[in-house]
Amino acid sequence: MIAIGILLVIALSFLIIGQIKRADIILSPIMGIMFGFLYHKEQYEDEDEYTLQCLIGIISINVIWINQLNGSEK
Repeated sequence: MIAIGILLVIALSFLIIGQIKRADIILSPIMGIMFGFLYHKEQYEDEDEYTLQCLIGIISINVIWINQLNGSEK
């Protein structure tokens, strides 16, 4: 029960980060049951793509945003 509470706090913080960064926030159901969270940064030549993902049971929360290397956010 404590683990689910921690994941709910992480999910809430991911949603707050998504609002601050003006990111795409995707809520989607998944087949099966999963618990955990993920941070991923993909570097391209002209931009960096960030992904935050939190899985709580059958719900997946994804926060995705792109930083251009010239400093602007997309």
